Amino acid sequence: MKIAILTLRFETNYGCLLQAYALQTALERLGHEVEHLQPQPWFLHLHPAWQMPFVWVKRLYRKFLCGDRKLPVFENPYKWIRKYTDKFIENNIHCRYLEEKEWGIGLAGDYDIFVVGSDQVWRPLFAMNLGQFFLNFLDSAETRRISYSASFGVDHDEYSDEERAMARSLMPMFNAVSVREESGIKLCREIFGIDAVCTLDPTMLLTSEDYDNLSVEAPLSSGNLMTYILDESQRTDEIIDNVAKERGLTPFRVNSKVEMGDNEPKLSNRQQPPVENWLRGFRDAEYVITDSFHACVFSIIYNKPFLCIGNGFRGMARFNSLLGQFGLMDRLVSIDSDHIPSSNIDWTKVNAILEEKRRKSLGFLRQALGN
Repeated sequence: MKIAILTLRFETNYGCLLQAYALQTALERLGHEVEHLQPQPWFLHLHPAWQMPFVWVKRLYRKFLCGDRKLPVFENPYKWIRKYTDKFIENNIHCRYLEEKEWGIGLAGDYDIFVVGSDQVWRPLFAMNLGQFFLNFLDSAETRRISYSASFGVDHDEYSDEERAMARSLMPMFNAVSVREESGIKLCREIFGIDAVCTLDPTMLLTSEDYDNLSVEAPLSSGNLMTYILDESQRTDEIIDNVAKERGLTPFRVNSKVEMGDNEPKLSNRQQPPVENWLRGFRDAEYVITDSFHACVFSIIYNKPFLCIGNGFRGMARFNSLLGQFGLMDRLVSIDSDHIPSSNIDWTKVNAILEEKRRKSLGFLRQALGN
């Protein structure tokens, strides 16, 4: 069967890209043809042609007078920032990019099944067009609709009255619903009035060997303490320094400052390194420090001891659910805490839990798809 997946807009976030790749791969291994439906990139037409000479002059000024020497002058800077992550998408993820007018009931004739998920597709803060993630563009078309590990990101209702009414009207048309966090089951009952089950994040449907195949040509990492911090601060730097000194490790970072946006003035500091380098980081690390949900996931997949700094803005329910399911809540610390977990992780126990949850999650997919 031909399946369309709807997830968040592809940017430079490694977790978002890899969960998309993983769900696509899992569905293909079940014998299906898969495409991700994505909106056209927002940055392609930032300036009309008549403005470009002024834009080029501004870039030249920043390049030579503001010290931003890597800044491209004639290339779209956002394409430059995304150079390596877009290459990963091109090589590994099957995408169909749609103009706004193309999102309509006509898509129902192109696919047998629509799958929503994973990531925080049901969180209004991050879903740019929330209705699309409830498949509102399909109207009343009789096509199979599934959510796989869709996430609210938080453990409470953030919906407006209008959003809640919209969701409640569309959810009865879904044939099967799974969410990524245990708290999402309760929210589905409260907001949508339906029952849901909890399944693994798609990245955990694959193994470390699957990801090693992606990063086989990536260069050796420059240290053995992997740091992947999305929201950097003086405090996160202090935590990294403390762990490095205590354990005698050499920190290495695997991301740029792309997440900082306009708070990072130099564009040259914002080009995101290749996804493959990020994956290689887990192979080479002896310890991982992160405030990212998916870096916690990959630490578990690669059996690497880790410290997770709670990131409330990006959704604490995700961390609590993930770490709670695997008996790893001691790995989660607040930004103000001086506690560094010292106990060893029982990876035999963790891997047994992962294998069982992987079996159940794939079973949900098979049943939902009619395999």
